[in-house]
Amino acid sequence: MPSEQRLFSLVLALVVSPFGATKRELLSSVYGYADRYRHGQPSAALEKQFERDKEQLRSLGIRIDAFEDPQDVGNNQLIRYRISKERLQFPADLRFSERELMLLRLAALAWSEGSLSAESRRAAMKLEALGAGLDVQHLGIAPRLGTAEAAAAPLQRAIDAGRVVRFAYRLPDREAPLMRRVAPLRLHRAEGRWHLVSWDLERDAARTFLLARIEGRVQQSTEAFDPELRVRADAAVEDLERLRSDRRAVLCVRRGSIAEARLLSRSGDQGDLRPGRCGSGDHVELEVGVLDLHVFAVELIGYGADVSVCEPAQLRELVVAGLRRIAEVHHAPVAPSGNEFQLDARHDEGTADA
Repeated sequence: MPSEQRLFSLVLALVVSPFGATKRELLSSVYGYADRYRHGQPSAALEKQFERDKEQLRSLGIRIDAFEDPQDVGNNQLIRYRISKERLQFPADLRFSERELMLLRLAALAWSEGSLSAESRRAAMKLEALGAGLDVQHLGIAPRLGTAEAAAAPLQRAIDAGRVVRFAYRLPDREAPLMRRVAPLRLHRAEGRWHLVSWDLERDAARTFLLARIEGRVQQSTEAFDPELRVRADAAVEDLERLRSDRRAVLCVRRGSIAEARLLSRSGDQGDLRPGRCGSGDHVELEVGVLDLHVFAVELIGYGADVSVCEPAQLRELVVAGLRRIAEVHHAPVAPSGNEFQLDARHDEGTADA
């Protein structure tokens, strides 16, 4: 199931539990865990999933309180988790005009219809009924609306039906797309983008595909895949997260910009940020995990002069090449943006404006 549905359900359960809930209570009752939970049978994979989900919520700025049972101090199995409802509420004095409410409704409709399933929308409605609105500034993120992934709906139907699918997939360094035949296991969202976690039947190996690179129609066949393959999805997601953790990009980001709001929550450094190698008090150095350098380069180009790339060199080259293509389209040379930072002489890599 898509991780957003599980996270919504987890947030809902933690908000409506005034005295908190233990890990066992959450795993046995929350949508997205309960279908895999077996009473009395330990599940290391399920517990790892729960720990990852907690970290993901914390990275979004949603604080999860953990406290021990006063009658059994030191027993990790009885630690209770809770999200304070007050921290998720809109300020009591916040008011919207009719026009603002209309725009918010349109934005919510576009967002939910483009990225959330029926289960997630129902969870969102329940959270709204509780008064649990999310303040973007408080969370340190900036929402973006985009077109729905055309491949998402047919892939989810195939996952639910347990059917093999075929589709054309275009890699950044190839002119023609390649046909893939896979068992679709899960839709997973990472770095704000949808990925298909699957088992490639031609290569007999786990493969993860970015939905944005799927071209044309997803073809669902009548062939059913082995349901035992579903257990491989957790390991594939772990590999994906490990790749993002190992592949790092160092950026200089303008303070107070949208780029800072979006990238800060992904940097893991929420403390006292300093200029670092940026050489300017108006900018802060962030280190961000990257899944796909080509996709990340496109994102950085969209921030304009608010971001400069320190490393890796490959990412910097992709950003520079993208900016040059844009300049060529407009028949203008790439002009200095004013935030080319002079790096310390100890560093052998420069920066590229993004």
